[in-house]
Amino acid sequence: MVVVNTILAFLSVLLYAVPCLSVDSPTLAGPIGPHCTQGTKLVGRGIGSNVTIADVPTYFISPTVAPGEGQPKKVLLFYSDVYGAFHTNNQLLQDYFATQGFYVLGIDYFFGDPIQAHDGEVGWNQAAWFQKSRQQAADALPEWIAAVREQYGSDAKYSAAGYCFGGIYAMQAGASDDFVAAAFAHPADLTENHFNQLKKPLLLSCAETDATFPTTSRNRAADILAKNKARYHLQVFSGTVHGFATRGDPADENALWAMEESRRSIAQWFNRFSK
Repeated sequence: MVVVNTILAFLSVLLYAVPCLSVDSPTLAGPIGPHCTQGTKLVGRGIGSNVTIADVPTYFISPTVAPGEGQPKKVLLFYSDVYGAFHTNNQLLQDYFATQGFYVLGIDYFFGDPIQAHDGEVGWNQAAWFQKSRQQAADALPEWIAAVREQYGSDAKYSAAGYCFGGIYAMQAGASDDFVAAAFAHPADLTENHFNQLKKPLLLSCAETDATFPTTSRNRAADILAKNKARYHLQVFSGTVHGFATRGDPADENALWAMEESRRSIAQWFNRFSK
């Protein structure tokens, strides 16, 4: 049994090694770019807590509505964009999911060093930061996920939502039997293999204009999912750009609607498969 557990732990680390086990698979969502830091910072304050899970800082909020009688616990793992789980926009987004009945946990795989910490920093090496952050995530995620599952139990329903930098981790969750569903918005660093390896229902929340996940890639992803008879839902919001689901401008009616509809759709998608 010890040998088996050791092998499973090793495979879990490999699963979360980034960017992907197969370097030969065609790229569909490209790397982090300048557009990944554009958008509006929202006004507000999250009501969640900063907790530590498996030695990793984590934004946590319990459901703010009572679950239905006899319903299993719903746990949503939140994989943030480059701004991190503790950025105001991402706190407010996680708080929204809590209003839909989810225990929400947002891992800080940046360990207090999100991209905005380097605003205006002369000589900052973004490529080195990105590589470091990916490695931190690869190292931390297996034990973090295991700790979350130990806390909430095998009977809970686990979903994963990923934004930009976090899209790849949502896809990895969707390739695992430990989750009931996955979703992403304006993802980065995805290959065809991520879609071919998908086992669980996937919601793709996409911008009309996205240099990282352009129309050709979006269509190719849909073709792969359809060919594999995957269960998926693809939504595209007109007049939106990369980052719309987390950094839309509330003063712009279309941007605000798209941001709110994206989160609502993801919550309903997860609720559908969490019964």
